[in-house]
Amino acid sequence: MDETLEQDPETFRKLGYDAIDLIASTLEQRQNKDEPAHRAVPEDIRKLLQFQDLPEHGESPKTLLEFIAKNVFPYPLGHNNPRFFAWVNSPGAPVSVLGELLAAGMNSSAAGGDQASTYLEHAVLSWLKEIMGFPPESGALLVSGGSMASVVGLAVMRFAKSNKKVRTQGVQQGQAPMVVYTSSEGHSCIQKAVELLGIGSDHLRKVSVDRDFRMNTKALANQVREDRNNGLQPVCVAATAGTVNTGAIDP
Repeated sequence: MDETLEQDPETFRKLGYDAIDLIASTLEQRQNKDEPAHRAVPEDIRKLLQFQDLPEHGESPKTLLEFIAKNVFPYPLGHNNPRFFAWVNSPGAPVSVLGELLAAGMNSSAAGGDQASTYLEHAVLSWLKEIMGFPPESGALLVSGGSMASVVGLAVMRFAKSNKKVRTQGVQQGQAPMVVYTSSEGHSCIQKAVELLGIGSDHLRKVSVDRDFRMNTKALANQVREDRNNGLQPVCVAATAGTVNTGAIDP
């Protein structure tokens, strides 16, 4: 093993304290009203980060931490700052940083097995099902974010609406082409998901919105009717509970 990766517990503890100190001091700085929410990356730092030569030998973790403290942490997007209003990304709660640390430290493979992390995950999923009003016996899983959730949700829909044949026969099984509907304010991940799943963006309808930027249900009904008359198979309305641009919730 590379000696730079070998660490006794005391060395790891010291590095961990240094990393926590870096994060804590950065969070403290961003609470300062005199600090800008966003600081542009200087050209020399941008080139340094983007065009690094492939290293032939590893650096010590201490050196890497110093590099990050000097060249990376001072130039975030800015959304951890309470005065950042330029984009949809939300600030992370400081306690969630510790949660990420603990999860990485345990290094669980939560695919199964008799381990505490899988039981904890099932508990969280049960809470979410209860909040959403889903039956206790329904399936659930955690994914990385809204884009991946859209892919998984539409994959489940595709399976159900293909008479459960899509896994064996694929999308070319002779039935009428599926059509998915979202609003013109819907997230771009919906289009990416229908393309990835073989439904195709030609079969994605972006329905108009009302004056509050919510999906126009009359326009939706008309579009569904038209697609049925044209021999297509309407299968899903991908509604939005809080659009990126305005926070609109489809009725």
